[in-house]
Amino acid sequence: MKVALNVVGPQVQRCRNRKNWTQSILARKLQLQGWSISVGSLGKLEAQLRRVPDCELMFLAKVLGVSILDLFPKNKPLKQLGPRFQSGKRLAIFPTRAEQ
Repeated sequence: MKVALNVVGPQVQRCRNRKNWTQSILARKLQLQGWSISVGSLGKLEAQLRRVPDCELMFLAKVLGVSILDLFPKNKPLKQLGPRFQSGKRLAIFPTRAEQ
């Protein structure tokens, strides 16, 4: 089972689609704000295949015209998220090749 590395990816994709932007357009707009992100990295973010640092949330919210809170899922019980962080196996900040 694949472990999602972020919880904001689907909302980023939803916000981007509401604006009728491609990943390429969003990446370009983020780059114009000073974040050097590739289309591939944005795709991985949306697919939850990479982590999203807090500073990236600031860029995403600004460019998408939403609040940072809008990037998080609504009504997601923390009990669904908590067990994977509380288990004996801690997730690494940077996944190993076996986790990718």
